[in-house]
Amino acid sequence: MTVQSLEAARPALLALQATLLQAERRERERMLGRMALGTWYAAILEDPTLAWLRPLGQLVADLDAAMDEAVKSEIPIAPQAIEAFAAQARACLVPGPRYLELLQEYPDVVFAHRDAVRALPPARTATT
Repeated sequence: MTVQSLEAARPALLALQATLLQAERRERERMLGRMALGTWYAAILEDPTLAWLRPLGQLVADLDAAMDEAVKSEIPIAPQAIEAFAAQARACLVPGPRYLELLQEYPDVVFAHRDAVRALPPARTATT
């Protein structure tokens, strides 16, 4: 995997995160009523039931920081770091229980998930 392919996958990962957050907000508002934006942002950061969404956002933030540092220092991101980012991204795309519920409930989550999976090249397998 190259930094360019990982960078190309970034929009799909962001779109997936946004779609998952939107689905969670719809679910929460269906049960609790309309939420102010600040209340929703606080829930994203602090509510333990939404903790499963945080690794995807952290991944994109870490990737952005690594790319910014590579540009500033003029030192490319090491291939091992690129593979680590890719592995972390793939791990974020493995649906857990709540993710599966949203996949079953919301077609837009299905499409965003599909796009993110397609955007990431498959993991390399060791050859013997």
